[in-house]
Amino acid sequence: MRRVCLLALAASVTLSGCQSSSIGGATGAIVGTVSGAATANPVAGYAIGVTVQAVVDATVKYVLREWKNDQQNVMANAAGELPIGQIRQWQIRHALPVGNERGGIQVVREIDSPLTRCREVLFTIEEENAPAPAYTSLICRQQNGQWKWAAAEPSVARWNGLQ
Repeated sequence: MRRVCLLALAASVTLSGCQSSSIGGATGAIVGTVSGAATANPVAGYAIGVTVQAVVDATVKYVLREWKNDQQNVMANAAGELPIGQIRQWQIRHALPVGNERGGIQVVREIDSPLTRCREVLFTIEEENAPAPAYTSLICRQQNGQWKWAAAEPSVARWNGLQ
């Protein structure tokens, strides 16, 4: 029985890599296979595997959204008080050595409205051994004085968990 469980586990790991690039999919397949073998109930194994996949996928998406939000806040606050045309370097480092990025940001123009003060920014994200492409976006000053990314996800708070 133990040999069958190990073979099923190895097969699920191999097949999950072919069918999905999701961490949740691979984790769900492994946990589902082991659970089904341990309980001798394939339905229970499937249900547990699907549940684990959903939880892992949701957690990974949440963490990536939070990291992107942190990066956008660092960039927006770096550019918030810059004079037009001046370039400032920005950098974000996470507790895990994944998704650490850096680049430059420059204010291109001011956009004043009766509601708030906004700025159009030009920014780069530097990659090793590659030219840094330039992007544009808008940042706006919030009522609390903080600058926030105005147009890009995930910093647009109105979407909450729907992103």
